[in-house]
Amino acid sequence: MKKGAILIFLLLVSTPGCQYLENPRTLIRDPHFAEYKKQRDELEREYLRKEIMYDDYILRRDELDNIYSKEVQERQEKMNY
Repeated sequence: MKKGAILIFLLLVSTPGCQYLENPRTLIRDPHFAEYKKQRDELEREYLRKEIMYDDYILRRDELDNIYSKEVQERQEKMNY
């Protein structure tokens, strides 16, 4: 989770502000992150609408985080070869 936050921070810092203001959707082009973020947001909405209990929310959130972390690690390994 920390690695993802650091990566996003570095992307935001290294991207010129004007480009972001003109077209914010072009800032993040990582389809894996976009899908992860979409699923995470939906999970949070389910919890806030009281459709799931806190325990279920935490379990599913941790599962999503673990899956995304594994995907990032696999991509890093492929890039290093």
